[in-house]
Amino acid sequence: MNQPVRILAAAAAALLAAACSGEQQLSVVCPRPGILPDANTIVVFRDGGGRDITDVLVQSQIVDVRVDCTYAKRSARPSVTLELQIAIAAERGPADRTRRAAVPYFVAIVDVDRNVIAKETFTAAFEWTDNRPRVGRVDIWEPYIPLVRNMDGPSYQVMVGFQLTAEQLEWNRSQRPSR
Repeated sequence: MNQPVRILAAAAAALLAAACSGEQQLSVVCPRPGILPDANTIVVFRDGGGRDITDVLVQSQIVDVRVDCTYAKRSARPSVTLELQIAIAAERGPADRTRRAAVPYFVAIVDVDRNVIAKETFTAAFEWTDNRPRVGRVDIWEPYIPLVRNMDGPSYQVMVGFQLTAEQLEWNRSQRPSR
């Protein structure tokens, strides 16, 4: 038997043994990640009434959210633990004099009926140590979702956004292009 045929035969035997062993290989489907469109950016202005570019302390954006998950195996209580990676970028504004900024953001778990079942607020801190105007970070969180039935994770959604004031939310909505 030549080498490629022996490798294929060995691979087929291994697959057959795994199939007969009773172990099931499950395709894991995680809760869907999402970035709330009206809360994907935050602009922090210096105190006072000015709202032009010269008044900006920091502008930050949630760039990406990725999720990986692990389901509890053989547990009395079904659950899924997420590994959530949130990429956030920040740009230093002309009004900033401290070279530091902190912006609040949230992670919310939403059920199939769009009810928020859990929400937690975090702070992303940034520091500009050199002359680059833009910096970024990736925060990793591991939320845990108790499930009614095992493998129900895809019926949940993980929403991420900045924790905005009413004024910041209105600013974001006013900056959207008209359709």
